[in-house]
Amino acid sequence: MFAITIELLAGRYVATAYNDRDRVEWPPHPARLFSALVATWAEGEPASADGEVEVQALRWLERQPAPTIFASVVSEQERRTVAPMFVPVNDVSLVSEPSREKLDAAEVTLRDAADDKTRAKAQKDVDKLRQKLLDDTAKAIAAPTKSNKGDVAAVDALLLERRTKQPRTFPSVAPQHPVIGFAWNDSTVPDELAPGMARLLARLVRLGHSSTLVHAALAPASAIEALSMTTERYTEDEAGGTEVIRWVMPGQVERLGRAFDLHRETEPRVLPARFVAYRRGKVPTSTRAPRGVLSGDFIVFARVDGPRLPSTAAVGVARQLRRALMAAAPQPVAEIISGHAADSSPATKGHIAIIPLVHVTGSHPDGSIQGIAIALPTSCTAEERSAVIKAIGHLERENGGVRGEPAIIPLKLGEAGVLELQRIDIGGDGRSTLRRGTWSRPSRTWATATPVALDRHPGDLHDPDHTKRAAAFAAATASIKAALQTFGLPEPIDVDVVRSCALPGTAKPRTFPRFPANTDRLQRVLVHVRLVFAEPIAGPVLLGAGRFHGLGLFLPVDNQEVGA
Repeated sequence: MFAITIELLAGRYVATAYNDRDRVEWPPHPARLFSALVATWAEGEPASADGEVEVQALRWLERQPAPTIFASVVSEQERRTVAPMFVPVNDVSLVSEPSREKLDAAEVTLRDAADDKTRAKAQKDVDKLRQKLLDDTAKAIAAPTKSNKGDVAAVDALLLERRTKQPRTFPSVAPQHPVIGFAWNDSTVPDELAPGMARLLARLVRLGHSSTLVHAALAPASAIEALSMTTERYTEDEAGGTEVIRWVMPGQVERLGRAFDLHRETEPRVLPARFVAYRRGKVPTSTRAPRGVLSGDFIVFARVDGPRLPSTAAVGVARQLRRALMAAAPQPVAEIISGHAADSSPATKGHIAIIPLVHVTGSHPDGSIQGIAIALPTSCTAEERSAVIKAIGHLERENGGVRGEPAIIPLKLGEAGVLELQRIDIGGDGRSTLRRGTWSRPSRTWATATPVALDRHPGDLHDPDHTKRAAAFAAATASIKAALQTFGLPEPIDVDVVRSCALPGTAKPRTFPRFPANTDRLQRVLVHVRLVFAEPIAGPVLLGAGRFHGLGLFLPVDNQEVGA
């Protein structure tokens, strides 16, 4: 085991939640700890032999999985009531600051460049604009040849008591147990890197706001075991977690360095990180279940306005979001987004599935589309995930969003109108339909929310001849089993092909539009399906020819009765 303990020397933790400036971040995110360690390394002697060992220790740490976190459960009484504080601004100046808007845009283009040619051109633009900024700054700060009344007023405004004041918030928490633990149960820091890690922790003085003074140290297993007796455990749970906590990916040291060079300690600053789903308490053993080619890593967009669409519109909605995403993505479009290789042949690696999330849970399911999820494949690398995030970021900025803040994305659906979507955080919406755990939690029993488009034509499932109808159902069952194998799941102990509906609120297969829509291609037979496995399997589960386009979505239903 490799573990770190953080003691809050003042008994209080001050840090703003990444998505709400009026809420405290609790428990502390391990990505914040990692950034603090990188800053500690950079403030030391990074070019020395000891500094080289320290950065190697950081590069080892960034490759580890998300840690288990041990932290006190805090009550509302332990959270500081957030009240705006008006503080003097620090950027009062006698000179007007030259605009760096064009330089910021050029730096974003350089960061997102997809090939060497584009990168070279973007670098040339950045160098030119940086030199212009330097020239404009030198001109602005040059000694004036004469002064006027305005200059006297500006000097007067520099005095602390005369400065304008702006509201700031400092959300904080005073936990009962002022020690936090981060534990990597299956990791052990290499012997040659342990001294470097220990030195970094010994020099770490704060975590979060500068007022949060800490003492950090490597911790033995016995210390973590003792800590677990007095704190709550937060464990990564991709399938059922509802706490959104940030951790890092390989290459994080370099990302933080580039972010520092880009922002130069000015706003806006966005901590590069990946979002991980956590749950309070231990993850039940039953959740560690087999999973198919799609991971439980969802990026969810909620419907915020526009037409209330039935599940029969799933394919059209998925198609429009895919088109918008591909149009916004850096060119050439990454294979994980397009589903095609550079030569337009079908992708040889896993790619995203776009899944309209239909309301088939709760007491009054109506089958309406409440949002859309982008599901990433289990084989997704950090670079591939970054390509998806960049495409989403471009799409949001095209629609008026700013970096780090989701924008309203309009999907034009022809006569149906415009569907407005907005990206939400894991667990950030109370509707169960939009929680990824609703679709990915382990279960033995699964039923379709949207029908499966069979890969092979089974025959007439409505044939009046009993023998022919039975043969058609047998062929459909065989097609479902083959689809499960393609998806990477074990063979079920029971497959029930349903011509009507498998869940309350769903629509019958015959009410769905032709799939595929192109009349020059073979029309697929649509069926609803119930599956039962010998052991729980984890979702999401999507089967059939339309699995990447909104069809064949299954809901885990355990042993509950489902509608006929």
